[in-house]
Amino acid sequence: MKTIIKVIVIIVILLLAFDQSRTIYKIDDNHYITVWKRLGGECIITFDKHYSIFKPSRYIETTTNNYLTIVINKESSKSNFAVLSAYDLPVKFVGYKNVDFYQPDQNDDFKKRYYINGDHLQHYLYFSIDIKEQYMSK
Repeated sequence: MKTIIKVIVIIVILLLAFDQSRTIYKIDDNHYITVWKRLGGECIITFDKHYSIFKPSRYIETTTNNYLTIVINKESSKSNFAVLSAYDLPVKFVGYKNVDFYQPDQNDDFKKRYYINGDHLQHYLYFSIDIKEQYMSK
């Protein structure tokens, strides 16, 4: 009986360890982003450091194969932001109301709205996340 319990505990610990693959990126001194790659190809993205084993109340959910460009308004980073998905993969916003979401075929619209002559707008943070490769660029 003790052996069965030990095996179950080890399996649970291994499942939790595999499900907890996350990377925390520092955007600037006041902004962080957590990319949490979960089992089953699910990815949770939050705009802070997230260590819990439970999903946060506000997050972006997509697949682990996606590539997102995110633009955050520095003054209201918790509520106003825009997301451009590079691939036609599902993206879901949980707990957010003011999100400008752009599909891959709306890339030109995204650039017209958030860039001036190819340069970033003031008061915005820009970064791209290649979830599959675990890479973030500013």
